[in-house]
Amino acid sequence: MNYLELLNENINKFIPVFIKTSIVLFFIPYIGSKTTPLMFRFFFAICLSLATMPYVPELKQDFFISIFNALVLGLLIGLMVRLIISALEMASQWISIQVGFTIANVFNPQFGEVFGPLTIFYEMFMIALFFSVDFHLNLIEIMIKSFDITYSKTLFGNLLEFSSIIFSLSLKLSAPVLLIQLLMNLGLGFLNRIMPQANVFFVGFPLLLATGIAAIWLSFPMFTMVISKALFNLKDALISMLR
Repeated sequence: MNYLELLNENINKFIPVFIKTSIVLFFIPYIGSKTTPLMFRFFFAICLSLATMPYVPELKQDFFISIFNALVLGLLIGLMVRLIISALEMASQWISIQVGFTIANVFNPQFGEVFGPLTIFYEMFMIALFFSVDFHLNLIEIMIKSFDITYSKTLFGNLLEFSSIIFSLSLKLSAPVLLIQLLMNLGLGFLNRIMPQANVFFVGFPLLLATGIAAIWLSFPMFTMVISKALFNLKDALISMLR
């Protein structure tokens, strides 16, 4: 297939596809991060747009309306993907505070924020899970199908409804570690009351660190299951938005 001829003949169709693809890629970790060269992101968006354009249905709207719909729908899809990542970051920050990893915070160049090493580890794991469950293929399919619908106010209602999962998802991801750390802190509190002369902080910090790492390791299968289910729920929410 000659993609240059395809681009010249369907330039009015290519521009909305390129705009929507670029916006969605901006919200995907590592691909849309600041550490990824701008030229790579630009040419990657062009290549993905050219690859998906033959499967995009003929645009029935006016050219400018098609661009507006691409902007709005691309932003909605990208934000819904970003909500899952935000829940993961929130959960990892809670875990870092309880375990004591916040003293090792580092600058995350992806979004220009300061995160703990645990947050970066969980983000790397999630992006690996993102591709291992073929969610990137589902995302491309949803982007293609989204050209069949037009902007409506109910789309933002779906986004607001889906955003309510941030706190509950963060709590599910961090609950095992938080519960174990809470029990450890209660035990250290009782120890301090029974033996006031003991240096509880000197004993408690390495103990909390060790139990926190053990809890993270033991809860990893449950963490994987919750994140996988959240990605599948995101897929269902995006598909229902397109109906």
